[in-house]
Amino acid sequence: MIKLKFPLFLRILLLFGLTQLAGIYAAYKFLPALGPAQPARISGFSFYDFAILVILVLFLIFIVRRFKSVSSVFFKVFLTFVVFAGAQEMLAIWFSPFISAFIAVLLLILFWLFNNVFLQDLVMVLTFAGVGAVLGISLAPGTVILILVILSFYDIIAVYKTRHMVELAEAMIQSRAIFGFVVPATFGGFKERMAQVAPGEQFMILGSGDVILPLLLSASLVRISLNQSVIVAFFSALGLFLMHLIFTNQKIRRPMAALPPIALATIIGYLISLL
Repeated sequence: MIKLKFPLFLRILLLFGLTQLAGIYAAYKFLPALGPAQPARISGFSFYDFAILVILVLFLIFIVRRFKSVSSVFFKVFLTFVVFAGAQEMLAIWFSPFISAFIAVLLLILFWLFNNVFLQDLVMVLTFAGVGAVLGISLAPGTVILILVILSFYDIIAVYKTRHMVELAEAMIQSRAIFGFVVPATFGGFKERMAQVAPGEQFMILGSGDVILPLLLSASLVRISLNQSVIVAFFSALGLFLMHLIFTNQKIRRPMAALPPIALATIIGYLISLL
């Protein structure tokens, strides 16, 4: 019999859906500032760019595996930088650059001082929406689809074969610098300190890539059609539901590659939006 933890899924959907809608809204608001410039094409990505990305990923894996204490500092610095950049981009929709930067700094201070699950997820919504909107609107839909396909296969290999993605996730959790949503089994779990968080029955962690990557496609479509963008976001939520079904019906609870079902549904949504 298929198991479905519906209350847990609703909490995941709330965070995921808020991020997708906020990201689409941000991309729409960014359009006038971008003017008539065309989004980047696949041909804009060279072998050199790809090689640099691979080197950075390999370097990160090497640091995590060999230098545990250094990796903890690295994750915290990286998370601080990305949170500031993503939150500032979102806040700049409503405030001047100076005020948006000031509020982003305040958020960071609260984030590290209080560091509970609610604040973690609130800050991640702003961060993911800002990062996804900025990156997505600069890319062509075809480019994003290629990225989704490649990274879906990479996710499968990294989780089930080499397992280095699992090692990275564990290192982030141990350093208390989790770049993702922390979804508690009950609403009361939102009050828990991040120091108490561990994947299992009480908490589920949804990584940044599983949220930002489908948003890239939705944001890239804002230039073309807002309706298409919303349709793709809806299908990415269906992919999230499929991922949740697979995850909750495992015989043995273990980390899974969450991106493939989300990416598949997102791409299907794009193809349907073309009809």
